[in-house]
Amino acid sequence: MVKQSTTMSSLTANDDCLGWAARDASGVLSPYNFSRRHEIAGIVKEVGSNVHHFKVGDHVGVGTYVNSCRDCEYCNDGLEVHCVKELVYTFNRVDVDGTITKGGYSSYIVVHER
Repeated sequence: MVKQSTTMSSLTANDDCLGWAARDASGVLSPYNFSRRHEIAGIVKEVGSNVHHFKVGDHVGVGTYVNSCRDCEYCNDGLEVHCVKELVYTFNRVDVDGTITKGGYSSYIVVHER
């Protein structure tokens, strides 16, 4: 468990943050400094009917992009990060449905299983 000691809205992307985490099996929380990032980690709460690689309860992470065209040569080779048509970053970008991506500031996120 990580508890942040400052509000995210008052920080810039390059600010260091203070967090608290258990660093050993004792479970005692101790402070540590880290650089803030926009990636997301969480637990799957729901899956769509066409999802085959994840199930409810799985621990997952979402990196710096959340969408792509899924049709170009890079996407077809599993290299969506190099998509030349519609790469959508996790934070502060317009997704294909017109919504603005909010990255780690979101309460929840819906992403394609790829």
